[in-house]
Amino acid sequence: MIINNKNVLNRLYTGICNIYEYENSLDEETKIIKQKSIIKYENIPCRVSYYNNSSNILATEENNFNNIITQKVKIFLDNNITIKAGSLIIVTQNGKTTKYKNSGEPVIYTNHQEIMLDIFNDIG
Repeated sequence: MIINNKNVLNRLYTGICNIYEYENSLDEETKIIKQKSIIKYENIPCRVSYYNNSSNILATEENNFNNIITQKVKIFLDNNITIKAGSLIIVTQNGKTTKYKNSGEPVIYTNHQEIMLDIFNDIG
């Protein structure tokens, strides 16, 4: 019996995501070019994994001023989807929706891709 690794991985995807890319857009009124997010993919099966070096709990880093809470977030999804660095990714998994920005280029494997994410803080 031949097992398709891609099908096995797809069963692990417990979330869905929408992926937005930023494009330059000219504001006709002000003639200023601004970046605008455009939806590239919708309802893509995925899985988000949260971790740090030693466990799945938030880590605290010490510096001279205060403690900083850090958490590493990685998304796993099909390798046939092209995602540009800097894309906005909104994930719904386990009943929770979170907005992320990707912090680097995707790592492409034979049956999937992985992207390190940062939580998107749109407080301005």
